[in-house]
Amino acid sequence: MQHAHWISRSLFVCLPFFLAANLGAQSLIRFTDATKSAGLSEPLAGLMGHGGAWGDFDGDGRIDLFVGGFCDRPNAEYLPAKGPVPYRFFRNLGGGRFEWIKGAPAEIFSRTSGAVFADLDNDGTLDLYVANNAKMPGKAKPKNEIEPQASSKFRHNQLFRNSGGKFTDISASSGACPESLFTARNIGVFDYDNDGLLDLFVVEDKFTPKPRSVLLRNLGGMKFKDVTVEVGLPEDIFGLGLAVADLNGDGRPDFFVGDSNRIFLSQPGNRYRESLELRELFAWKPLHREDWACGAAFGDLNRDGRLDLVLSIHCETARNKVFLNDGVKDGVPQFRDVTKEVGLGDAVPVKCPHVEIQDFDNDGWPDICLSAAWRDGDIITPLIFRNTGMKDGLPRFVPPRPVRAPMVYFPCGPSGDFDNDGRLDLFLINWFAGNHSRLLRNESEPRPWLQVRVTGKQMNRMGIGAQVRLFAAGQLGKTGALLGFQEIGTGYGYASGQPALAHFGLGTATKVDIEIRFPNGKTLQRIGVTADQLLNISEQ
Repeated sequence: MQHAHWISRSLFVCLPFFLAANLGAQSLIRFTDATKSAGLSEPLAGLMGHGGAWGDFDGDGRIDLFVGGFCDRPNAEYLPAKGPVPYRFFRNLGGGRFEWIKGAPAEIFSRTSGAVFADLDNDGTLDLYVANNAKMPGKAKPKNEIEPQASSKFRHNQLFRNSGGKFTDISASSGACPESLFTARNIGVFDYDNDGLLDLFVVEDKFTPKPRSVLLRNLGGMKFKDVTVEVGLPEDIFGLGLAVADLNGDGRPDFFVGDSNRIFLSQPGNRYRESLELRELFAWKPLHREDWACGAAFGDLNRDGRLDLVLSIHCETARNKVFLNDGVKDGVPQFRDVTKEVGLGDAVPVKCPHVEIQDFDNDGWPDICLSAAWRDGDIITPLIFRNTGMKDGLPRFVPPRPVRAPMVYFPCGPSGDFDNDGRLDLFLINWFAGNHSRLLRNESEPRPWLQVRVTGKQMNRMGIGAQVRLFAAGQLGKTGALLGFQEIGTGYGYASGQPALAHFGLGTATKVDIEIRFPNGKTLQRIGVTADQLLNISEQ
């Protein structure tokens, strides 16, 4: 039996009779658990999941799924599986069904802590990069552990090249998976030097001596070079999650690293500098040793054409943060903490590792999704703070119910429209015995929507870094007519990979005007674009 569950626009008393009496009067987000019907329950049973990504690897127009987890625990921790569950890889067959693919890159035991699909050689197919949390050298393999647990501790990052839908492990030859990198977490995918090739920024956590996140320049031919020092980045960057966007308007990506909470701004000459001006604003004062800022996401929460920042916290008392972007001054984006004022001031009583800014109800206002939830029997209600629009100059958010225990959490939860109906679904990746990973199908009331995908020619083929602005029809560029603003990317939040496109809810609009800004500063406009479609834009 499938169960539907709802997230209401306004805070409500969580009683069944109240819901039944108000379904017609309230605007709702509704999810149905589609895990079993999609064919995912059995192959994911027992997975101690920690990283996953959506991506259309075979080019059939349907997003496919990769999932990985930690395989170094005792067998009993993976029940109902008999032991560790390795990488899992699924092809989207359409009709709500997935096929379990057992060839490469599946069936590998590791300590996976992140994954992204990305076209790293501009051949039109998505390659796969997997971040693995390997142990430091000198750790001897335990004599009393079977091979999967032991081998998983020593598996470094992996890069799989996609050739016509078949994957080949090129980790060793590519230079993208240095053995000097151990406790990897998030993967940033962006073109830092605007040469048309996507580079990789791999975040290493602090749980290793002398942590060192690295920027890997794409040299072409699936070869990469460590240019961290060369571009002016310090060698002591550690972190968990990552957010990437052009914040200073120079057409090149800037990025924020969660946990160390440091923001790095692009500079002339393809270099970077840390914004020391913002260090105090983002400084984290932990409650205890396991209170860490974790996930990070940029998004335009108030539809003013500037990208705001949301941080999610990896702590049982998660004091998540919202920062509004007030524009650029002397080359530095000016953020201010508005967490309490916009409705996220109360701590969440469970960890919230992952965060995304997406419009889940297609009402035109982006919501804030955290990888925490309520579990009522076998029904999962994700913690999505719904954007109710502007009040007194600030966006306002409400949770689906009072934010109090008991709650559960998932390490990550990438969004993606797996059934191509214009509503963003969620895949919540489970870590704990007694629960399981969940594919949640979004079955909210249909509203107009638009998805925009950019194919680059001078820029990278995936269109990562292109900025998309939507205006009311007939009002392109006019003050007050902006309906949404996004920069296309993937790998934001924590341990998650998303489809590289911009998803917009349109509320009641059925036509919009669009402006695309490419990293080289050139723009492209489309007038009177109709709703309810995936719009493919090619760079001119």
